Amino acid sequence: MLDLRPTEAISLRPYQADAVDLLRECVRRGLKRPVLYAPTGAGKTVIASHLLREANAKGSYALFLVDRVELVKQTSATLDRYGIPHGIVQGINERWMPRENVQVCSIQTLERRVLPRRPSLVIYDEAHCSYRKTLRFIADNPEAVAIGLTATPFTKGMGDHWDTIVNVASTRTLIDAGNLIEPLIYVARSPQDSELAVSGMGEFTDASATGAGIKIIGDVVAEWIAKTCEHFGGPAKTIVFSPTVEHGRELCAAFADAGFNFQQVSYLDRNEAERDAKIAEFRRPDSIIHGLVSCGVLTKGFDVPDVLVGIGCKPYRKSLSSHMQEIGRIMRPAEGKAKALWLCHSGNVERFALDTYDVWENGAGDLSKATKRDSTPRKREPGERAKVVCPECSGALYGDTCRSCGWQRPARSGIHSVDGSLHAFDPATLAMATRPGLRAECLNDPRGVWSAALSYCLGNSRYGEDKARRWAAGIWHGVYPDAKLPAGWYSAAPGPISDSALGLIDREVKRFRQSKRRAA
Repeated sequence: MLDLRPTEAISLRPYQADAVDLLRECVRRGLKRPVLYAPTGAGKTVIASHLLREANAKGSYALFLVDRVELVKQTSATLDRYGIPHGIVQGINERWMPRENVQVCSIQTLERRVLPRRPSLVIYDEAHCSYRKTLRFIADNPEAVAIGLTATPFTKGMGDHWDTIVNVASTRTLIDAGNLIEPLIYVARSPQDSELAVSGMGEFTDASATGAGIKIIGDVVAEWIAKTCEHFGGPAKTIVFSPTVEHGRELCAAFADAGFNFQQVSYLDRNEAERDAKIAEFRRPDSIIHGLVSCGVLTKGFDVPDVLVGIGCKPYRKSLSSHMQEIGRIMRPAEGKAKALWLCHSGNVERFALDTYDVWENGAGDLSKATKRDSTPRKREPGERAKVVCPECSGALYGDTCRSCGWQRPARSGIHSVDGSLHAFDPATLAMATRPGLRAECLNDPRGVWSAALSYCLGNSRYGEDKARRWAAGIWHGVYPDAKLPAGWYSAAPGPISDSALGLIDREVKRFRQSKRRAA
């Protein structure tokens, strides 16, 4: 028997203790199949460990089910840290001890093994992965309490197998409490949707994602170098999500050409020891591996808290779950970790921005609502980028505010909020982008420029006031080409006018006339 002396006590945070109480209340009400929703990093494994420890103390038979070998090892290490005796049901494993009260099970191996007892408790990690045989195993043990754990309870059909959902805490609550780090999200160059083929399941095909993604690998490397230098002063520990092994191989080669060590791990790896060695090296605080490129692995449950950068290269059309699981890999706090970056080269931020922030703010909601989020295809329509991407830094917008640089979209109405109270908003204070090459100080006062243009045109037009106002609008749009003349300005009388603004308008008129003569 292995020596599993306790090395660390399980100390539940208040919201984790509340979640345990809510789960017990569900069971008392006869709801023996609850799903526990908690964001990545909220401590689902800690809550599960607490439940497994209690089951072991009672002599109950309890199973913790996972769908990845890496997660078997990670969970077993966690239980060892808490001093919880357990066996492992996974392949040929030295810890095959089926009579221990607690078992960590690979769901693939569980299908082929006969256990000595029926479970009283089954905890299904990543329950949004609805494996048919695992769900049948739970159904075949109706006396057991089955708890599903997930950060993304959005898979269609979950409501057919689970009774209810227990929401632990929202992502925003955990960020505000310092339990998670909100990443700075940047939207970089990505393949166009028209380049991506759609499979019979409604998702983008890996083959089309690979072909389109390889074309922009140079941008992926360049963007990573620029952003890590800007935010960290140099290379930072990174995880990349790639659509295929071929794409991942090309990425590793491109990073190597730039002088950086990126290693690929994938579902096709035949040498488990080699993959374990790469992951173990990557976990080291002083790892010689700058980044892991993941294809089909590390998306769920992978826990390396000091990862600072995530790169999304695998586009999704419907799967909000996959997108949020990937971003979650960089949100765990770690000693000395003040920020994290997410670099999107897949278009997923644009497709899923509204859903992502809704879940972060408000939680998953009830099960019937949550399970619809993965069934709806998202499209990047023309103009969609402007709604969710900051024009200043390409960061992701939350509402009208960039979470990366703080830029705010100009208000459309005549009222805005300042310090908790409402104030009339003067559009003249808007910071509007001017035509390249203009540097006059009066440009910071768009209303003053408009007044100067209107005054000039009213005084020099030979065709009446209406023509003068149209002329003034044309001059103003020449100065601020991407801005819309705010409501109420066009018909108003000219306001205060500076000599600088009048000089600017005079130069603009002369420039236009000169260009017109040259064109003739």
